[in-house]
Amino acid sequence: MKLGRAIYDSRGFELIPKGATITPEHMQTFSIYEVAELFIEDWRVDDVPVQPLIAPELEGMATQALRTIVVESQGEKFIDDELLEEAETPIIEMTRELFPEVIGEINASGCQSLKEYAFQQPAKVAGLSLLIGRRMGLGMLELAGVGMAALFKDIGYILLPSGLQDKVNPTSEEELLIRQHAALGAEIMSQLNRFGPDVAESIYHHHERWDGSGYPDGLSGKEIPLLARIVGICDSYYEMASKRPDRPGYMPHEAVEYIMAFSGDLFDPELVGIFTRQVPLYPTGITVKLNTGETGIISNSNLGHIGRPTVRICFDERSRQIKEPYDLDLAQPGNQGRLIVQVT
Repeated sequence: MKLGRAIYDSRGFELIPKGATITPEHMQTFSIYEVAELFIEDWRVDDVPVQPLIAPELEGMATQALRTIVVESQGEKFIDDELLEEAETPIIEMTRELFPEVIGEINASGCQSLKEYAFQQPAKVAGLSLLIGRRMGLGMLELAGVGMAALFKDIGYILLPSGLQDKVNPTSEEELLIRQHAALGAEIMSQLNRFGPDVAESIYHHHERWDGSGYPDGLSGKEIPLLARIVGICDSYYEMASKRPDRPGYMPHEAVEYIMAFSGDLFDPELVGIFTRQVPLYPTGITVKLNTGETGIISNSNLGHIGRPTVRICFDERSRQIKEPYDLDLAQPGNQGRLIVQVT
């Protein structure tokens, strides 16, 4: 088997190049670096481009910059300006990649490494927040602000006892401490001249919820600043899609369905409408089984047609391999009876 896409570590460094033949040594590398997914070259879909919206190198740069800041600023209310610049650079580059047009598909997979969660998950949230903001028509400056707010949404934890962020069953006292991280993070960011007030404001309110059930102020509806609403929905998605101490990460379609289910309750309905048309329930390249028994590979996620991708059928209803695979567009009226029942 050959890799259809290069493998990167959490810092954005290439571990194994695209096209490399997978060896036992590579399998050890996958285990060491907790690689959760592989793209394998397959003649049946060699014409299907799988282009990431956010370059892995940029996501890795943001992850590494955040890691350095957290380690070197632990217990401090001030962050060195040079470290902030290192974090700001990949966010600005991510923003530029969305102009003049959006090209590629967001990586819908969460963080599958517990030790990297605190650094990698915010970097993923930043990329998705930028995409949602772009689709809402935000300008470059506002987008950079929402990206920085997303990356630093949990920076307040550097002023709290270690381990709280991964606590499975926090006590009432620990829960009160956890809820302080948003306000503490906003306080840290508000002291920095590098960013506008919208960054600190978004960090402060990113756990508010549409129905008023969130914190710290219990704001509801459009009382919640727009950028905070964007960060909040993207944070919730990648929290669900990521591996946590008490559970594995949810599949993209499961996490998206959760967001959809709580539209108008926890999340801004308008944002949910945009979100569900940007995050694929069934990303390009994954293998699925239909209710007819047919099996195939997603060849087009059909963003905008929620849960109705194009499937390249490779095995018929009796699990017999098809000599000439063909595309089946589930969004077409004649295929409405065909449903995805399993992701394999």
